[in-house]
Amino acid sequence: MNQALAAPPPSLGLSIVGRDAARPLRFPGRLLLAPMEGVTDQLFRDLVIDLGGVGGACSEFIRISSSAMSARVIRRYLGPPHRQVPVGVQFMASEPTFLAESILAAERVGAVWIDLNFGCPAPIVFSKCAGSALLSSPEKIAAIIRTAVAAASVPVSAKIRAGIADAARLDEIVQAVCEAGAAMLTVHARLRSQPYSHPATWGWIAQAKRTARSCARPVPVIGNGGVECGGDAARMIAETGCDGVMVGRGALSDPWIFRTAAGGPAGTIGEAVDFALRYAAAIEAAHGQRAALAKLKQLLRWYSAGGLFSEREDQRQALLRADGLADLRAWLIGRGAP
Repeated sequence: MNQALAAPPPSLGLSIVGRDAARPLRFPGRLLLAPMEGVTDQLFRDLVIDLGGVGGACSEFIRISSSAMSARVIRRYLGPPHRQVPVGVQFMASEPTFLAESILAAERVGAVWIDLNFGCPAPIVFSKCAGSALLSSPEKIAAIIRTAVAAASVPVSAKIRAGIADAARLDEIVQAVCEAGAAMLTVHARLRSQPYSHPATWGWIAQAKRTARSCARPVPVIGNGGVECGGDAARMIAETGCDGVMVGRGALSDPWIFRTAAGGPAGTIGEAVDFALRYAAAIEAAHGQRAALAKLKQLLRWYSAGGLFSEREDQRQALLRADGLADLRAWLIGRGAP
C-alpha cells in the first residue's frame, strides 16, 4: 500500500545519467515507446510521438555482427531528432566487438542514448547467441555494457527479459547490469520461453527494482509487458515500484495509450482513421504502395483505437485479405465520415 501511495504518476519526468554526469538525459514523461522490430520504424514512431504523452522512444534494434554499423544505416533507423522527446538507438550484439565504433556513429547522427538488447526471443537471434540468449551469461552482458559505457558520451541502458526458461538468475543479471555502469534497465516481464500471449508477471519487475535498489550503483528500472491500456501504466508503477513504463504492443493497438495514461482523452474514431491514413501515406511516399499495403494491414490487424472495429471483426478480417491499398483507404474514409 505504501508503495502504491508513493508511486509517481506516469506524466512525471525521469532523468538518467551516463558517463558524463554533467549531461543528464531527461525524459519529459515516464512512459516510453518500446523498440519493436518491424513496427516502430521512424514513420510510425514520429506519428505516435506527435499524439502526445510519449516520454521517450527507441529505434528498432540494429544487429551488430560482422562489422560496425555505419552512420548512414543508423540514421535510417533513427530519423530526424525530436526537440522535446529523446529518441535513442538500440543495438544488439553477441559480443563487444564493433560496438564502440557503432556507438560513435550513432552519436554522430543524433542518438541521445544507447539501449542494448538482451531480450529478443526470436529463434534466429537466440541461435546466434544474441538477444535473450545472453541471459544465461550475466558476465557477457556486463562485458558488453562496460564496452558501451566506455565508448559512449550519452547514457547507455539495457533491456532484458526475466530469464530464458525460468527467472532463477534475474537478481544476478540485474546486479551485472548495474555494476557494469548502465544508466537504466528495462525489464520485460516474460521469459524467453513465453510467447507474447502469455500473461506478463509483474512480480519480476518488482523483484528487479528491489535488486537494483540494493546495488552499490542503483539505476532506474522500467517495466515492460502487459500494458494494454492507459490505466495499466499507472497500475504497473504502483504495484511494482518501477520508475517508468515501456509500452510495446499496446501502442500498436492504441497509439493514444500514452495520452490516456497521462490523463488525456482517448482517441476518437475520426482520429483513429486519420492516423491510419497518414501512416499509409507516409509509408507509400517513402517505400512505395506495396510496402504501404503491408504496413497498413499490420496496423489494422491489432488496431483497437477509437472503437474502429467494435463489433466489426468480420470487416477487419476482410480488410486483411484485401489486395489493394485503395480498398483499405476507402473503408477507412467511410468509417471516419460523420
